[in-house]
Amino acid sequence: MFNMDGMNVGRCHSLESTGVVPVSLGGSPTSANGSDVFLYDDSSMSDGSLYASDQENLSTPIKRSDCRRLHKRRSRCPQQQIQQRQAANLRERRRMQSINDAFEGLRAHIPTLPYEKRLSKVDTLKLAIGYISFLGELVRADRSFSDTMLSGVNNGQNKEEQKKIIIRVMPIKILLARQIFDSTGVPTVEVDMVTELGLFRVGVPNTDVKKVAEAVQLRDNNPSQYMGMGVSNAVKNINTIIAPELIKQNYEVTMQKEIDQFMLALDGTDNRSRLGANAIMCVSMVVAKAGAAKKGMPLYRHISDMAEITTIIMPVPHFTILTGGVLASNDLPFQEYMIMPTGVSSFADAMRLGTDIYQYVKKLIKSKFKIESTYVSDSGGFAIPLRSNRDALLFLTDAIKQCGYAGKVEIAINACASDLYKDGGYDLEFKNPKSNPQNYMSADKLAELYLENMKEFPMCSVEDAFDYDDWAGWSTLTARTQMQLIGNDLTQTNLRRVGLAVEKKAGNTLSLRLSQSATLTEIIEAFKLMKTNGFGVVVIDRWGETDDLFLADLVVGLSAGQIKCGAPARSERIGKYNQILRIEEELGALAKYAGKNYRGQN
Repeated sequence: MFNMDGMNVGRCHSLESTGVVPVSLGGSPTSANGSDVFLYDDSSMSDGSLYASDQENLSTPIKRSDCRRLHKRRSRCPQQQIQQRQAANLRERRRMQSINDAFEGLRAHIPTLPYEKRLSKVDTLKLAIGYISFLGELVRADRSFSDTMLSGVNNGQNKEEQKKIIIRVMPIKILLARQIFDSTGVPTVEVDMVTELGLFRVGVPNTDVKKVAEAVQLRDNNPSQYMGMGVSNAVKNINTIIAPELIKQNYEVTMQKEIDQFMLALDGTDNRSRLGANAIMCVSMVVAKAGAAKKGMPLYRHISDMAEITTIIMPVPHFTILTGGVLASNDLPFQEYMIMPTGVSSFADAMRLGTDIYQYVKKLIKSKFKIESTYVSDSGGFAIPLRSNRDALLFLTDAIKQCGYAGKVEIAINACASDLYKDGGYDLEFKNPKSNPQNYMSADKLAELYLENMKEFPMCSVEDAFDYDDWAGWSTLTARTQMQLIGNDLTQTNLRRVGLAVEKKAGNTLSLRLSQSATLTEIIEAFKLMKTNGFGVVVIDRWGETDDLFLADLVVGLSAGQIKCGAPARSERIGKYNQILRIEEELGALAKYAGKNYRGQN
């Protein structure tokens, strides 16, 4: 076929079959004349991916007039020449796109750093070096495929080979554990993980007192060091067993379930006592952080994906105000007296109300009692010398009213009734060594006390209302009230006990604690089991907390609706609340506060 000027603009049938747009032989807007035709089209080159000088050099076209010196006949389009041109175009575009993708990955990772750790200059340099190494591998891989691209394979195969280069698996490069200390000065485990995207770090929270169904946190049991609470054996298990075996498997960091299952199989025990639940959980948590960075998203979004959560809900906080029970020397029988800001529209407002009441109570205590009464427990609560449960509820109700938040803030208690349980009854005077067994309460009488408190005071929630094996007491009270009944010691984030609570209809809300399981996958499975059976969920901290913010991303990612991590005091606890504030700010109008629907029953 010829145009008006007699120039041959015919094209081969093989070119049409490949689906590749032919190179026009007409004049170019940038050429001096119609014969200066570019041999490839660089219109798909990404702008901004390289320096201007590189783009100028790489996009300089080859003119047909120059090629005539090498080829005498150009009137036709031999198949081999077309394939060579296509191969050259694809190689150039693939190389530039690969480099651009790498830099885009770096830019995508930077916004997630506040959710991980702010990198030091040294860590930032390491991250940059890692990307330079990555780019070098891409270039070497590109060259290794040059022969294949010139060998005449079809366009579909070219695309598949291109994907093999660009879509790289990013496995774990370095996994290193160490012993650090939690907020109570007890040793715990911290893990560093390095991938192509940089350094990720997690410290796992400690258990306070081992519960019967919890996964076992491995301790050294050497009384000459840290009173037997050292974790050097758990650290050794990570560095000498888990890390080498995990790196050998070459898992992608987004393969959370596969990695968790591999570690559990490596442990081989039901209670995770061989390697230690603290060792396994710490690695599981840091894998989640690396996986989120690999996907270019915040940690809470990554957790939502794994849990198949589509709507993000901001949680209602349980702020500890007063402390009693075994944690204080006062006469309060129950362990914690808390407030829940349910009548506001955002987590930021909940923080405002909670901190207002907390500061008011602190000033009130200072004016009525000694200065020592303003000192706080590990969870940030005040252990003031009140005489009874009723006195504590009156005190909190008055504080809420004085701050002007009546109707917006409700009261919750953690009875921790297992501490009260003696000889089949509940001793509200258990701190008194001379308490009378005849005054012990039955489960029914204790249930009546809860119901009366609920009618008289703005109380909406009771945690651990009965002993963890008093299933009859739990089931009976659950059938009698719509008030929230939280099973914490009852189920201990154990799938078997969660199943029993579902079967016996014991409680209507259950807890999730990171230190009670060995993997994040188990936490998500327990969460799904609870929600599928209509239970509310509250994510709870541990006395031995670290300064890591994983818990905040977990509660938002699961949209659990409630978080309990102590008073708005002490950095290891207030840090979680601050992280939720950041997430709410990031979500903007998409942030929905649970409010009155904290159990998710509507």
